[in-house]
Amino acid sequence: MSLLEQRYRSVLRLLPAYYRAEREEEMVDAFMELSGEVPDEANPQPRWGEIASVLSLSLRVRLGGAGASPRFVAWGEAVRLVALLGLGYQAVGSVNQLLHWGYALAFGTDVALTGLPGSVERLVSIVVSAAGLCSVVAFVAIMRGHVRTAKVTAMIGVSPTLIYTLIPMILAGPLTDRPLSEPATLVFTAAPVIALLMGFHSDITPRRRSWAATLSPAAAGLAVLGGTWLVVALRPYNLDWLYLWLGFGTTILVWAAGAVVVLARRSSPSWALAMTATGLLLLTVRLPLLGNLPEGASWTMVCAQCAVLWALSTALAWTGARGLPGASGTAALTSKVGERAE
Repeated sequence: MSLLEQRYRSVLRLLPAYYRAEREEEMVDAFMELSGEVPDEANPQPRWGEIASVLSLSLRVRLGGAGASPRFVAWGEAVRLVALLGLGYQAVGSVNQLLHWGYALAFGTDVALTGLPGSVERLVSIVVSAAGLCSVVAFVAIMRGHVRTAKVTAMIGVSPTLIYTLIPMILAGPLTDRPLSEPATLVFTAAPVIALLMGFHSDITPRRRSWAATLSPAAAGLAVLGGTWLVVALRPYNLDWLYLWLGFGTTILVWAAGAVVVLARRSSPSWALAMTATGLLLLTVRLPLLGNLPEGASWTMVCAQCAVLWALSTALAWTGARGLPGASGTAALTSKVGERAE
């Protein structure tokens, strides 16, 4: 065996074992034919493009692409569900922003923008706000099966948050000197977009979902905003803990209800794993709040929210792990959550 062939076989270890057992020889032969006869004295190396292609293939196979085992099909479904759930949450936030703008225009109140009118700061504030609205476009696009549009607009939609979070972290020095809420926000914001980029790869064709499901964030945004206005109008100043259930707290309530439904119905392992991931993401954002609140009713309420997130996430993880198919198996490309591989 030549040195180049050994190195090609080492690169192919990136692929799952069952996949290598079926196709390693074929792939090695193809690589060697393209490379030609190269003596060991020349210290030949696989080309970077070949390594990248194997890495891409490995990612697609492990996320339910062509040739994926049933276990990897389930993992791919879970990653795509994380993308849909995360983008849905971001879309709800953008819808809330639109509704606030509409309210400001209708009743003549000021829109929450920084800087004086006509200033560069005001222009940047408008651009940032407009970029955030791309999250709505991204969610609608992926729900209707337009993957490329969804990926581009999703990256635009989260870029202001990522930039405003990353720049202070980089300029401030070591991560240990920064509050935990900053990296938590970074992970929470970026995770759905990463899941979108990885999960909806070239082997996956998402189905077009109904407009009722596509427009659900708009209805959720109206409900959240209406509930917030109602609580503010009642002015329960002696019940500060109640405000912890508004906004992000409402998301925790909705997630907990969904988690109970997934557990009760014994849904697919993909749903259980996706809900586990989103629950842990919610926990990473809520947990740092404990260090900023004095002991009292509000601190106890945050503890309760974190306990609910942890307990349900643990139950979902156990359910999802038990439901996963075996690690080995032949390709299975059916029973996807609205996707099919070609």
